[in-house]
Amino acid sequence: MRLYPAFHSALAAASLLLAALAALSVFARRRTDRRKRIVAASLATLVLVTAAALAQPAAAALARFDNFRLMVVDHSPLLADAVRAAALLSPPAPLDADPCEADPSACPGASPDTAQGPSFRGRDIVIVSIDALRADHVGAYGYMRPTTPHIDRLAADGVVFDHAYCPTPHTSYSVTSMMTGKYMRPLLLQGAGSDSETLATFVRLYGYKTAAFYPPAVFFIDQSRFESFEHAHYGFEYRKVEFMEGEGRVRQVDAYLGRQAKDQRVLLWIHLFGPHEPYEAHAEHSFGDRDVDRYDGEIAAADDTVGQLVETVRASRPGAVVIVTADHGEEFGEHGGRYHGTTVYEEQVRVPLVISAPGLAPAHRVASVVQTIDILPTILAALSIPPSPRIRGHAFGAALLAKTDAPGFAFAETEEQALLAEGNDRLVCARKLGACRLFDIAKDPGEREDVSASSRERFDKMRTELAALGASHGQFEREGLRAETGRGWPPPILRGIAGDADAAPELAALLDDSDRDMRRKSAELLYELHRAETVPSLMLSLGRDEDPIVRKFAALALTRLGQAAPLTLDVLSDPDVTWRRRAALALAESGDARGGPLLIEWWLHGGADDHGRAVEILAALARIRSKDAVYPLVHSLGDVRLRPRIAETLAAIGDSAARGPLAAALGAERFQTARVAIADALAALGAKEELARPLVRFLGVPDPLPGGLGYANPRGRPRASRRPGQEDALATRQSE
Repeated sequence: MRLYPAFHSALAAASLLLAALAALSVFARRRTDRRKRIVAASLATLVLVTAAALAQPAAAALARFDNFRLMVVDHSPLLADAVRAAALLSPPAPLDADPCEADPSACPGASPDTAQGPSFRGRDIVIVSIDALRADHVGAYGYMRPTTPHIDRLAADGVVFDHAYCPTPHTSYSVTSMMTGKYMRPLLLQGAGSDSETLATFVRLYGYKTAAFYPPAVFFIDQSRFESFEHAHYGFEYRKVEFMEGEGRVRQVDAYLGRQAKDQRVLLWIHLFGPHEPYEAHAEHSFGDRDVDRYDGEIAAADDTVGQLVETVRASRPGAVVIVTADHGEEFGEHGGRYHGTTVYEEQVRVPLVISAPGLAPAHRVASVVQTIDILPTILAALSIPPSPRIRGHAFGAALLAKTDAPGFAFAETEEQALLAEGNDRLVCARKLGACRLFDIAKDPGEREDVSASSRERFDKMRTELAALGASHGQFEREGLRAETGRGWPPPILRGIAGDADAAPELAALLDDSDRDMRRKSAELLYELHRAETVPSLMLSLGRDEDPIVRKFAALALTRLGQAAPLTLDVLSDPDVTWRRRAALALAESGDARGGPLLIEWWLHGGADDHGRAVEILAALARIRSKDAVYPLVHSLGDVRLRPRIAETLAAIGDSAARGPLAAALGAERFQTARVAIADALAALGAKEELARPLVRFLGVPDPLPGGLGYANPRGRPRASRRPGQEDALATRQSE
């Protein structure tokens, strides 16, 4: 039938014609009186008129039975023409029709294109991210101070997510993750993800103009890892990259919008840097003189900017979708630290997320856990844009319309910790220790009481989930594939790259793999993780593996674990400087100072660039008490991230020559954690007069040096200062 449709249609028409002619001939042969012929003709006319009257309703009814119509078209040539004729009488809606195209306000709710979520088709989208804004300092989240009246008004008109989390409490990683919908830190550690599509690149393909307004500090941490994103400006066509807050930023946005046609849809991203330390006082928003008071003043100033931005945008584009969130939170001593980037507790990783758009239920609150990496897929779904399978976030459109009460999910990590959040449960793990604790934030919002013992089944399940998540990073990234095989690394290696010490036993098992590259990578990661339970496997590998690289890594890993491996001394003179540095680090960590000069050379030539490696070098120099390192270290005190660690190292080395530079640094120090570390170092080095002037200064400020009076008592100090988060690590170790 499908081969010759015209032929079959002609046969059907001929059959009908022949049937009609046959009927006429019968009537012609029979002698029927005139009255009967008139009655027959009238009945035929009535049948035709009735059929014509019923044709359109019948066609409309037939249009609802898609399967039946398709079956008829496929298998019945004559009836297929009738079905086609019915489609002409009652045309069905075209498959590609877009009822929201002409009037977006007519489709405020769910549509088949948006998978149970709202439609943002035809709307402008504005994302405002505020640096270091923790959720519980926002009025809509219960904060008592009037810090955020403008954000609160948006919340009253839109949707508030009570439990939204950033993936990493560092701006560079968090913002890049939000813009790509991925967990970027583990990807970049693997050397993958730098070619990721961004929100801007997605929407530009669908006719949006894009503009970004952000400070260069967005790429401050680990800048070299973000070169592709920095150079591409996250894919935004127009950008203003400068430190600009308040009315100046609003004028820039207004000027940009003024250059766009009213019917041109735009995506705007504005990142406000104000609440990030140092906390500056704002006379119009004065809450006091302490750090936390000035921090709140900074939040209020940023909130003023949010209000002006929303007013400016909606004056010309009243249907705009407005999303307000943050890149991370800020700690004020809740878990023994300050600022951010050190832990995954609520104060550092829980952020506000408020979405205001026409058609959303006003003042709706979502209890489900979500992530800022979910923003991208949610916007794509609301715009009916197909997402890339490489995106790790999940659209929460159903939650915007109150169509789900799922517990939700979030993952966050730092170099030393990892978080898995589900419902009210928060699993916090010290990744290098392989130790975890479980908190129920409904009963314990401050995350103080470990309930892992009483909720063992839940605890074990979440640890398994966290391990599986760590093993999934990079599986869909092109750069994550091995050139030799075209395949990705197995789960234990992916977890090891991310710093998960629990992967060490599985990595040790891979030392027996027939794939040489698998053995090499496993041995390299075991060198990095240095877990004691892997010693037997490393010894076997050192003794029998024929590959020299595997044997080198095994020897260095054993040395780091305090096991003598003579091959390490040979590696110390390797032609490759990278191998020499690795050997020097391993030897110093075991108390052998023969690699000291190499460590100092490493420090002077890029060793401080990688924060994790820099911390290891400092600990190794402290272990061997290298006096030759004092001069290079005091000249590195300008590194704001490493200053507390450098002070601790200088104290451990014990050279009094460091007292003068440390005292000068203390006098100008604005970070409280660094003040404590430097003061402890000075006390440990026997400083007296050098401490006097800074002590007087800091004891007279609203945020004094904690325990400052103790420094004046020779027996009240010194004590080795603990770095941010170290108290928690010790407590975790004791709980296991």
